[in-house]
Amino acid sequence: MERNALIAARILISIVFLLNGLNIVSQSLAAHEMAVHSVPVSLVPMMILGAQALQLVASIGLILGIYPRLSALALILFLIPATLMAHAFWQAAGTSMYTVQLINFLKNVCMAGGLVFVAAAKDQPVLLPRSARAPRFKLARLADLR
Repeated sequence: MERNALIAARILISIVFLLNGLNIVSQSLAAHEMAVHSVPVSLVPMMILGAQALQLVASIGLILGIYPRLSALALILFLIPATLMAHAFWQAAGTSMYTVQLINFLKNVCMAGGLVFVAAAKDQPVLLPRSARAPRFKLARLADLR
């Protein structure tokens, strides 16, 4: 039961990132926000593509359970500047966009909360179990490299 709940939670958290990574959700607002925040226009397409690649790889990692903690951390690190740049509700105070920006800001905070749970859970199940003969690789800990 716990295994299935963890997999379901990772899949549900991943959906929005997967859709963004596949460009199913338009990135025109993100491009506009970057331009407004003085990102050089020539860098915007490359930054959008990089963000989509990160979201695609990390969301697939979360769904399949391939380095889910690392995937969650990568998405958290993506969410922080994206949220502050695109959903600065405090700048929309007194306008019709205030509530929309506040809701989107809080939505991103909630997604970050779910990602923190994934990153904190040490034993994450994989979606597709490995065969008994498949080699298992472990990342070396930094302490082991000394």
